[in-house]
Amino acid sequence: MISFINGDFATLQDAVIPVSDLGLQRGYGVFDFLRVKEQQPLFLDAHINRLYRSLEHMRLRLSYSKEQLTAIITSLINKNQLEHSGIRITVTGGASPDGYTPVEPHIIIVQQPIAAPPDHMQTGPYKLVTHAYRRQLPEVKTTDYLMAIWLQPWIKEQGAHDVLYHWGGAVTECPRSNFFIISQNNTLVTPAVGMLQGITRANILSVARDSMAVQERTLTLEDIRTAKEAFISSSTKRIIPVTAVDDIELPVYTEKSISAWLFEQLRRKE
Repeated sequence: MISFINGDFATLQDAVIPVSDLGLQRGYGVFDFLRVKEQQPLFLDAHINRLYRSLEHMRLRLSYSKEQLTAIITSLINKNQLEHSGIRITVTGGASPDGYTPVEPHIIIVQQPIAAPPDHMQTGPYKLVTHAYRRQLPEVKTTDYLMAIWLQPWIKEQGAHDVLYHWGGAVTECPRSNFFIISQNNTLVTPAVGMLQGITRANILSVARDSMAVQERTLTLEDIRTAKEAFISSSTKRIIPVTAVDDIELPVYTEKSISAWLFEQLRRKE
């Protein structure tokens, strides 16, 4: 498999960075991830724009323009010839001489095969457990997943699939997905602040606004307790219905669920 690292295309085995890299030494870096469907990158402009917003927040200056980065990704797709895949773009703080000060960033772009998501929405039990936690710089897609990984044994002990963060009474996000509910009056509600602005989240809001009421606002655990539906979203998951949050049992998904309709609209948008 061919990757791209600091200006060169190389095999994965040859794609290496110095041990002094701030991504390794201090966890200082950002990334973005997108799906490739039938050798076409999905929502590439949106992902690249988000990457550059993350870079700006982290004060990392990449030597490539958005147009150049788009061309590199297109070339990588052509070289690897993978029908369905995922592309991860990682940018770190570089090989810092003092182990603390960001320097010229390192950029690593890796493409690997992944299964295409099914054309129907995943159903069945899907439980979230809540944990009080506020990510540092939540608007940035950083490489820091310390809390999410540290919580994995506890999540499994709770018989859950993932964790839902909240802070100060407000629900924010899951580590790798955004969270939505459908209220009793059929309004789509999702947190407005304190979370990463997901690309799939934006696409869901876009298709929903044409057909239903949408609110981006503070979302509480009590809101979840009275919800008609709840679901999570991400680039790889599309939409997955949530059947429980802690001790809150949520209505079972049906083909007439609003989340099912949103899933179909999202699938058509790809």
